[in-house]
Amino acid sequence: MIAAFARFDLLSWFARKQTLLTLLFVVVVGVVLPVPGMAILAAALVTSLMVSAPFLGDEKGRLDTLYGLLPIARSTVVIGRVIALVTYYLSAAALATAVTLVMAAVRGDQVAPGILLIAHAAAAAIVGLSLALQLPVFFRIGYSRGRLMAYAPAFVVAGGAWLGQATGMLAPLQQALASTPVEVMVLVGILIGIVGIVIATALAARMYRGRAL
Repeated sequence: MIAAFARFDLLSWFARKQTLLTLLFVVVVGVVLPVPGMAILAAALVTSLMVSAPFLGDEKGRLDTLYGLLPIARSTVVIGRVIALVTYYLSAAALATAVTLVMAAVRGDQVAPGILLIAHAAAAAIVGLSLALQLPVFFRIGYSRGRLMAYAPAFVVAGGAWLGQATGMLAPLQQALASTPVEVMVLVGILIGIVGIVIATALAARMYRGRAL
């Protein structure tokens, strides 16, 4: 049932023009900005913005009411939607990687594998953070009342960067990262992403069980 719902969820919003435009944005970033890894980070950014899209579709099509009538557990809806969103992210990340490698070949540049791995790890951490911040809210109160949460990840990242700069912690952090092995940074980023997804799923399932549909 989980796989079936994830497939249904993807069919309801993945093929829409708005979704395809976000993937086009990833391509544009990879073509316009020659910095390796920027398209991969853009894939994480558009994923954080796309988290709200299925919930908007639920309200427009009254699918949230349908879910309450179907003989499926609410945890099935939550896990299925998480799988659908992660599938979108992986698609965007794969597209970003392909564009990065193609543009590097066109420009005659060489992309260090370590840079791509670090970019993917950072993107995974951003996606995990985005899901943890947004999914519990959207599953609890829906899109209309929680729409501003779509911008929460960007505010958290920008606010953290500003706070680090204001307190003087950003420079030591950059120095520490510069001396950290690539393998460690990649592992930490992936772990943050996985933990964020697990926390998002657990909290969202708990919030969704208490919501009246």
